[in-house]
Amino acid sequence: MLTYTKKYTVPYYESDANGNMKLPSLFNIALQVSGEQSHSLGVSDDWLKETYHYGWVVVEYEVTIHRLPRFSEVMTIATFARSYNKFFCYRDFVFYAENGDELLTIHSTFVLIDIESRKVVHVENEIVAPYQSEKIAKIIRGHKYTALSATTLEKDYHVRFNDIDQNDHVNNSKYFDWMTDVLGYDFLSSHVPSKIHLKYSKEVLYGATVTSRVDLVGLQSFHDIASEGKHAQAEMTWREK
Repeated sequence: MLTYTKKYTVPYYESDANGNMKLPSLFNIALQVSGEQSHSLGVSDDWLKETYHYGWVVVEYEVTIHRLPRFSEVMTIATFARSYNKFFCYRDFVFYAENGDELLTIHSTFVLIDIESRKVVHVENEIVAPYQSEKIAKIIRGHKYTALSATTLEKDYHVRFNDIDQNDHVNNSKYFDWMTDVLGYDFLSSHVPSKIHLKYSKEVLYGATVTSRVDLVGLQSFHDIASEGKHAQAEMTWREK
């Protein structure tokens, strides 16, 4: 498998009130770097759309955070397409500090969708061959999520134009924004995540209204995003600053 690396300086507008890089920005820059690798290998998102009328969609993340990147910090992001089968592609991201320490890792699962039908399609070998990733028969089972209780914190959000990406649905990082926002300023300003499991079940389109719900149990939070059906789930482990 081929590894692609990029240096990145955390800008002011991607930093939160604590001076840490905003979590949605972490997902956005990860996808930016994976897109750059695809472009460098001649299989860019534009090529995929023009050749097959397909698009990549993230369906699950597993994130381990040792330390969040800080404002103005220069870090190195490494990514590689680890393996794939006929339905799923597995890609890893590793964020490194300037001294080489590992800041965080993201294990991600992607699928290909037909842009018109919005249905998942089989992964063609020629699409992923340039990444030199391993073809496997096994489907890697994701995290098992806990159902929320009847009494939870919740908040509604309306999907705006700026929440939509080029796949014409809500950008994956926006879900994380909705999920954590419900926890409130006091909690978010005094805690940082150390482990995140995040699963996308159903896309959300422009104009929808979604409800973000959370159960907070000690230093663990259990989340879902729902509208007409369940669209996303997450479980996060937090630590005090």
